[in-house]
Amino acid sequence: MFYIYNTYIVNILDILILTIMFYRLILIIKGTRAIQIVIGILFILGLTIVARDVLHLKALSWLLGNFWLAAVIIFAVIFQTEIRNVLAQVGSQLWCSKSKVENFYVTEIVEAVENLSESVMGGLIALENEVGLKNFIETGIALNANISKELLLSIFKNKSAPLHDGAVVIFNGKIMAAGCLLPLSHETSVKLFGTRHRAALGLSEVTDALVIVVSEETGKISVAYNGKLHGNISAAKLKEIIKTNGEALD
Repeated sequence: MFYIYNTYIVNILDILILTIMFYRLILIIKGTRAIQIVIGILFILGLTIVARDVLHLKALSWLLGNFWLAAVIIFAVIFQTEIRNVLAQVGSQLWCSKSKVENFYVTEIVEAVENLSESVMGGLIALENEVGLKNFIETGIALNANISKELLLSIFKNKSAPLHDGAVVIFNGKIMAAGCLLPLSHETSVKLFGTRHRAALGLSEVTDALVIVVSEETGKISVAYNGKLHGNISAAKLKEIIKTNGEALD
């Protein structure tokens, strides 16, 4: 048995674990700017091999060799968001359980969003999932109130109210806070939209939160999840998305 383990099983386990790790990494960076950076790194790696082992270019080989010596620090800076996402997801899967919104509260949220859409009033609602949003909750005004359509509308429909421009954070059937500040996405394509859309996408890039946006210009409903912004969402589709914690978007 010891011989079989050392000869076969250990190699199978090694390949299996590496495969899972690379697969999870690809899922996280897929569709983000990170995938373009990875392609660039692979190009530099290929150039290094060609310059050193095929063309024997000493100066270029020396320069690229020094680049790889500092590569660990460079990659840590470039991929700091992705690394944070990976660690947060691993930690949340070990210690946390998914937050589920009860059907009654789902209806309250959807009806409030639909009302904002019809009135062409802006809104930004973040539903906390496995990764905690405490840091963002602390930037707003604590409410810890039960979810209700009326409360959500009172927050977003009054443009002169101090909480109107921030985000509402919801967790476990409670509106934890309002007027929260969310990180803005640096994705170039989303700059065509307003600050709310950039904030929604920005939060979805660093957490697994489901973020609902209502445009103040068009009244259209969008949802940001896993670093992607999905537009033109109907009320029926939104209800399905919330009930499935974003899985209906796949």
